Amino acid sequence: MKNKMHSAIIIVVLVAIVIAQLVGIKNINAEKQQPEENTTQQVDVTVPSTTLPEQTTTQSQVTQPTENATQGGNVTSASDPAEKESDKPESTKEIIDKYTLLVDKFKQQKPAYKKKEYQELPVEYHNFGDTINKVLDLAAGYMVTEDEAEVLIRDKGAEEIINDMPIHGSEKGCALTDYDAVSWAKCEDRGDGTYEISFSLKEEVNPEPTPADTLVPVSAHGAVMQPMAFKDIKAEVDSILTKVPGITLNTLDLYYRDHVFSCVYNPETDEVLSITHHIVIDIVVNLDVFSKTIDGSARLLNEMFIYDITW
Repeated sequence: MKNKMHSAIIIVVLVAIVIAQLVGIKNINAEKQQPEENTTQQVDVTVPSTTLPEQTTTQSQVTQPTENATQGGNVTSASDPAEKESDKPESTKEIIDKYTLLVDKFKQQKPAYKKKEYQELPVEYHNFGDTINKVLDLAAGYMVTEDEAEVLIRDKGAEEIINDMPIHGSEKGCALTDYDAVSWAKCEDRGDGTYEISFSLKEEVNPEPTPADTLVPVSAHGAVMQPMAFKDIKAEVDSILTKVPGITLNTLDLYYRDHVFSCVYNPETDEVLSITHHIVIDIVVNLDVFSKTIDGSARLLNEMFIYDITW
């Protein structure tokens, strides 16, 4: 199933391909008009080999790990064991299992809720050379902002919940059992009678979604969210390239990193009050443009909020 993240990735790759082709043709024509000794001039969009953006969280990240959340997947805990709440999950396994129970219950019991989802292409992460970057900057300006994003309003019992929340096509909200894939996890008492679970996964390249018919995860991210099927994206790009002369896509990789999955819930009833997915995808490509090589990358952010949940 295609979604807005799928479309945004295709847009980034196609912008790079089309502009690279236009500039490549321009440079080839210029070379033909120059004396022979100048025919070795480099294409002006060629950039050094791409280094992936640093793994830093952004201001749009809704929930961030606190100083007590360690890098190795350990969980924050009260300094005094006597102060620990007996019903609050502490270990990584306990937190992931609790999250699974909560989101599964949400999908199966189908309360009323609102959902908002939108994407961003932060200009500071465009790394394709000046010409392509300028076009990507313009494309980023046409992305739907948070204020402009459509709010989906679902009544109690709405069947749309099956595809509004991963795992699409099933009543499972999470199928993660590989606890070693968790980067960090925590559960905090919000002080108002509710708890908040937050966790992140270790980086994965080109993860695939969990099949709804088997519910057997083929990637960690695919067990928690709904990544785009990489094989479908690659096939779509390859199909387009058959109609674009002079361009060869050598590599296309999607790096899933720095995600934060969180939910607020009532520990007395195990009813979810809100769910947030902060998704970070680095799109990295290597192109040959009329025998010239271009390396580049761009970052896509996807924000999903489920809120105003009424049981």
